Amino acid sequence: MKVMMPLVGDILSEHFGRAQRFVIYEIENGVVKDKKFYDAIEHFEGAFPSWAKSQGVNLVILCGVGPRAIEFFNSFGIDVISGVAPQEHTKVIQDYLEGTLIYTNKSVCEH
Repeated sequence: MKVMMPLVGDILSEHFGRAQRFVIYEIENGVVKDKKFYDAIEHFEGAFPSWAKSQGVNLVILCGVGPRAIEFFNSFGIDVISGVAPQEHTKVIQDYLEGTLIYTNKSVCEH
């Protein structure tokens, strides 16, 4: 399983479209096997979901995201967890793996 998060520095970006970079964690049997960082690609409608699919991402964990972006991710078979508070990505993945990640799963951006 691959889990992607948009970042500003090492913190989960408040809006994925404004991310400076992304981290993709490779998870196997509930354990982080690898993580890689990627510079953000050019942002236009559908760009990040399409790129995530090309990287084999299964799940995206986000703070703020619009409903259209969620639809794009889902159309590529990528699940979305949204409404996570901005915090360091290592804490987010740890909480996710432990089943303690707090999120709203709501669209929090209106464009």
